[in-house]
Amino acid sequence: MEWDYFNYKSNNKIKKGSVLISEPFMKDPFFVRSVILICEHNDEGSFGYKLNSPCNKANIKLLDNDILENLHFGGPVENEYLNFIHNCEDPKINSNKISEGLFFGGDINFFKKLINNNRNIKFKFFIGYSGWTTDQLDNEIESNSWIVINDYDNKYLFKKGNNNYWSNFLKNIGGINKIFSNYPLDPSLN
Repeated sequence: MEWDYFNYKSNNKIKKGSVLISEPFMKDPFFVRSVILICEHNDEGSFGYKLNSPCNKANIKLLDNDILENLHFGGPVENEYLNFIHNCEDPKINSNKISEGLFFGGDINFFKKLINNNRNIKFKFFIGYSGWTTDQLDNEIESNSWIVINDYDNKYLFKKGNNNYWSNFLKNIGGINKIFSNYPLDPSLN
């Protein structure tokens, strides 16, 4: 099966707020079956967070248990770096807007107080991030390493990451993506 047959990039230009889905044939061990939220994309480069790589809670002693349930490895860059995405538009958090109803970063202490009092706030914390230099991500998309999704429901971003997250994300957004969602990790085993 040729990847070009499924050339999906034609209608989806990468931008802040895009979701990247690694193509089914990706061999990079860190990005195999990954789903990445792009938080910034400009002339200086791009960065985002891998949404489906939960941390081993036994090794993390940074935060309380509520936040640990939503702690993920955001990427291979600066693994001492801690940040978060959320759906709370409160200006006191001092967050950066990604898209409508979606933000990253801000005052973590204020945010922790908010989530303790409001269970409707959705969030995910990340250690590290995924980053690309100028034009690097555009070149990877051009070579069909990523499927770019710009039309999705934010609720999927906050679901707990696991081994099925990649497939489930593709199934839920539908269209040609349903074909990708069923592609086996190792086709030679079929």
